[in-house]
Amino acid sequence: MNKLTTTIISSLLLTIAGMTLTQDAYGEPGRKGQHQQRERGMQAMPIVDKLMHAIRRLDLDDAQKDSIRVVMQDLKAGVHPLMQETKAGQLELKELIKADTYDEGAVAALAEQEGALAAERLMITSKALSDIFSQLTDEQRSELETMAEERHERRGERHKKHPRED
Repeated sequence: MNKLTTTIISSLLLTIAGMTLTQDAYGEPGRKGQHQQRERGMQAMPIVDKLMHAIRRLDLDDAQKDSIRVVMQDLKAGVHPLMQETKAGQLELKELIKADTYDEGAVAALAEQEGALAAERLMITSKALSDIFSQLTDEQRSELETMAEERHERRGERHKKHPRED
């Protein structure tokens, strides 16, 4: 595959991923917590949502809660402008797709921009999650690991009961 084809495929995949992140994926009935969180300005970030849900179940002291709150505020402040840029890029891509003539160069430029934004979001998010983990005791980390294993087992059981039909 040549570089342009690879760039176009990458841009489409990144755009789809970006659209998934910016949509209210958790807004279904019965999932109020994540929906309310998005309404307050935090874009849906499943890994952060899952971790925060698990951390709320831990017995944190007040200092840990305060530290994690600061990390989450910094995460929101860092990711919000990137999500706005991603959303603007998606709108621009929609317009390019609807145009009478297809502008491969403009789509490739948007793909590169989306890749850079995704990388920056990943860096900010992973740093925040690392900062959160550093606030936890060994016992709390172990408890989180146990929760993750139990969740993984439950998901496996659910998939066995209801296999996907392709």
